[in-house]
Amino acid sequence: MAFRFKSFKVYQNARLYCQLCRKVIKEKIRDKVLADQITRALNSIVLNIAEGSADHSDVEFARFLGISVRSVYETVAGCDLAHAYGMMDDKTYDEIETHAESLVKQLSAFRSSVLKAKSSKL
Repeated sequence: MAFRFKSFKVYQNARLYCQLCRKVIKEKIRDKVLADQITRALNSIVLNIAEGSADHSDVEFARFLGISVRSVYETVAGCDLAHAYGMMDDKTYDEIETHAESLVKQLSAFRSSVLKAKSSKL
């Protein structure tokens, strides 16, 4: 496979999370500025996994995975605002938060494995 990031389970799960959130954004979030900000953060999750995987440095890849984690946090904060503004019901927000927690755990574990691979090469 020419693009190794496509084979990463965490990349595939990040795409699913983005699809879930995009559907919610289109259906529920009427504030265009907030919707655009959440969308940019969502895109950043998968794009940073892909971009980091292209580098030949494990440390640099781990840095990009860290950016992906921060982008997940940003999407949750954006959805929390939408929830607080009455644009998102409790059930939908809870579903997004549950998926986000799982994705952060996966990204963090993957990041740790990348860094361990780096330290075992020394």
